[in-house]
Amino acid sequence: MLVSSINYNQRRNTMKKFSSRFKYGVSALAVAATLPLSIQSTLAADEAAAAEEVAFEEVVVTGSRIKRKDLIATSPVSVIGTEAIELSGSTHVANFLNELPSAGVPGSVDTATNFRTATTGLNTIDLRNLGTERTLVLVNGRRHVGGAAGSPTVDVSMIPAALVSRVEVVTGGASAVYGSEAMAGVINFIMKDDFEGIELNGRYGTSEKGGASETDLSFLAGSNFADDRGNATIYLGYSDRGVLRSSQRALSAHDATNSSYGPKGHFYTPGFGGNWTQDDDTGLFDKTFVAAEDGFDRNAVRLIRVPTERTQFNANLNYRINDNMTFFNETSYAQLTSSSQLEPTVVGFNISVGSTPHINVPLNNPFMPTELRNNILALDPTAEYAVMLRRFTEIGPRTSDVQRKTFRTMFGLEGSINDNWDYEVYYQYGNNSQDQTNGGVFNTLNFLNALNVEDDGAGGYQCVDPVARDLGCVPLNVFGEGTITGAALDFVKVNSQLTTRMTQNVAGATITGSAFELPAGEVGVAFGGEWRKEKSAFNSDSLAASGLTSGNTTPNTVGEYDVYEMFGEANIPILKDAPFAEYLGLELAARHANYSTIGGTWAYKISLDWRPINDVRVRGGYSTATRAPNIGELFDPGSETFRSFADPCAFGGTGGASADGDTIYDAQSSTVQANCATIAGTATLDPAGINITSAGGLSAGNPDLNEEKAKTWTVGAVFTPEFVPGLNITIDYFNIEINDAIDSFTAQETVDQCVRQPDFPNNAFCDLIQRNATTGLVLRVDALAINAASRKTDGIDFALDYSRDIGEGVLNFNLNGTRTFSYNFIPFEGGDVVDDLGEIGFPKLKVNGTLTYAWDKIRIGWSTRFIDGVNVDNDNPSAGPGTVGSYLYNDLQVRYTIDDEGNYEVYAGIDNIFDKEPPFLGQGVNGDVTGTNTAADIYDAIRRYAYVGVKAKF
Repeated sequence: MLVSSINYNQRRNTMKKFSSRFKYGVSALAVAATLPLSIQSTLAADEAAAAEEVAFEEVVVTGSRIKRKDLIATSPVSVIGTEAIELSGSTHVANFLNELPSAGVPGSVDTATNFRTATTGLNTIDLRNLGTERTLVLVNGRRHVGGAAGSPTVDVSMIPAALVSRVEVVTGGASAVYGSEAMAGVINFIMKDDFEGIELNGRYGTSEKGGASETDLSFLAGSNFADDRGNATIYLGYSDRGVLRSSQRALSAHDATNSSYGPKGHFYTPGFGGNWTQDDDTGLFDKTFVAAEDGFDRNAVRLIRVPTERTQFNANLNYRINDNMTFFNETSYAQLTSSSQLEPTVVGFNISVGSTPHINVPLNNPFMPTELRNNILALDPTAEYAVMLRRFTEIGPRTSDVQRKTFRTMFGLEGSINDNWDYEVYYQYGNNSQDQTNGGVFNTLNFLNALNVEDDGAGGYQCVDPVARDLGCVPLNVFGEGTITGAALDFVKVNSQLTTRMTQNVAGATITGSAFELPAGEVGVAFGGEWRKEKSAFNSDSLAASGLTSGNTTPNTVGEYDVYEMFGEANIPILKDAPFAEYLGLELAARHANYSTIGGTWAYKISLDWRPINDVRVRGGYSTATRAPNIGELFDPGSETFRSFADPCAFGGTGGASADGDTIYDAQSSTVQANCATIAGTATLDPAGINITSAGGLSAGNPDLNEEKAKTWTVGAVFTPEFVPGLNITIDYFNIEINDAIDSFTAQETVDQCVRQPDFPNNAFCDLIQRNATTGLVLRVDALAINAASRKTDGIDFALDYSRDIGEGVLNFNLNGTRTFSYNFIPFEGGDVVDDLGEIGFPKLKVNGTLTYAWDKIRIGWSTRFIDGVNVDNDNPSAGPGTVGSYLYNDLQVRYTIDDEGNYEVYAGIDNIFDKEPPFLGQGVNGDVTGTNTAADIYDAIRRYAYVGVKAKF
């Protein structure tokens, strides 16, 4: 990843004029000395150049709503400019941002969504590995509609890179300024809205080993009008990212072990074994099943990267009505089509139909080969059915064809009330829709009925159930490959449909200005309010919603909420030009939100900015943050499920042997025994003795959820030594702790924690359990999300940026990284601490380095990305390869300007120039993305990749 300058001349209300010496931006002068940047821009300027005239209007820096004449911010902010994105070679900002050291494993990317039910092709960002739902994405400081039903998480691929002026990333709690979801941080996309001229971009890239080709085309046009009182900018973009199949990479070309669900099927006697399949030489079903010979190679069908095609349109307009009022509008529309493909579905064992847990084959099925029936009866003369494990190849691969559309429009007014006060009011509307068709699916009830066959009295066969016959039931022959055809196939085959619709309405108003003046300077304030309404509807067809298809049960989820918020900030200068305090200031912020679902919440922030000498700036702060439960977490109606567990209150918790002769109950603590003693009937309760060791329950959302709460500490410093011109160093410590985090639990955890928690029986776990009032037997254990977990992480962000003239050109070196000290997850109070640090996806150290050289018409950039070595699974040292060594990726790009005016540019680059192969993890191992045999969302599964491009301006 390459990083470079902030193109401030493309930002409205930022800089009136600048010297030609500011070719790469103004960050070293105005940003590096003030912002705790982990990514900084390039500037080769000596003291004389720094003294050249630069005039700033008041601007708003991400992390605060207060307008100011400098770019000071007390929160850690990373600024990524247009040139940085260009030099990375990436046309999708999600790829770029997910490589930041502060970014964790993305919740969704197109190399890890082939097996997703409804988020194929989605690209999201996860700061600090705290979850995408805890990272807030803004566009020009305002919210963006979510990209998946039931969640506010934004599909960042819907934001075109060519229209981005810069990206500002605040890491740490920012709820006091921006509201819910800003627990891990905020990503703010600042868009171009004052562009003049026409710009055309074209790019094509492909991988050396085949697959994953990309074509990107864009058109950007803008013009001032009405004597420069207004500007209109439009963007059109098209992107086609090609498929990468698992079979196209040696690492993932084949299953580590073929699936035991083979296309011919194999059958056994329950409790006795057998495992017979068809012998290809004789055609008889008397061969012992061997996975290598008779199984199914799933990776031959799977995908690594799903293909996506995007079309995007954006229009930005601003018009100065008078000296005190400017109208602005942002409108965007994006359409994505994507598709997934995986192996044909299985049928038989583990495919349930209502309360029937498995589809098995009755022994009286007339299609069953005689030799197979005889072998089963030889092992168990009382057998009534055969257990079947079969790959349903006749129905074809499982697929999803997705069309996702996102629309957003926003308009408002901004201007001045008087010399001291400015205002902004706006309204925005956004919607997201998805229409998806899933193929390779069958009706499980029809399949079960088609296996129950009898003689029709006319020399043929018919389904036993007369209702099924009336519905067109045709008997199935499941013995052998390719035997389900024609009318029998048509009777069971279905196409599953799902649709989602989301809408977002937001209105807001902000007033900012100078309240009064202190000896050290003006007290800047900002205050205002926002209203937001979110609606979401996830609808699947009736069969999928009722669990009668071979796909995932997908119940319909419909919900909405609204929230009214008020906020305020103050920037208070305390000292200026004093000994050891060239500047000392305090920043305060507070926000109150009133949700229709959870009621009122508060978030606060207090931070300090201190510059003891001109070369050093120290800042730090404490903030609280909140996250309200989203629509999916609140309103998912769920589905019934049966789960097994051992009741801690069996025999009153005293332990001992069950009457079944096989089960031994563990003795519980005295606290558990005392709590169990209050439950009638548990003193003699023996669930295993009556063979009831599981219970039904609802797996669903929870309308009684409350907000998550977080505490964040940051402290850091910026060093810009005058004796080393061009050198900027930043370091920031962060500490984030989230409490009452929303999580769901296994049945065993639920029944255990109910009686272990100190507030028994008035805790969230006990609320999920229903017992018989007389016997004490557990009747239900619901799997609802509850506020019980906690997460904590801390570490250091660091950055070094150095620029200087070398020969006829400018050399810039940039290093930025994150050293994480801890990452702990506690599922519930008193639970064991899960230490994920040093595990795959949670490295202790991530570092990005860039070296760029600009000379005359040539720019050359070399970037490196370092990922520290990790364990595959901290709790299972033998999982997969056990450990994964450190990884260092290297990218190269060269850009050449053809003409003297800089209007025509060609470029070429190579990513992963040394063709670093991702680690082989194997299947079912922690971190493995199904179908890739590696962590394709962390390591480069595409391999060496080359691209060429052209940019023309008119």
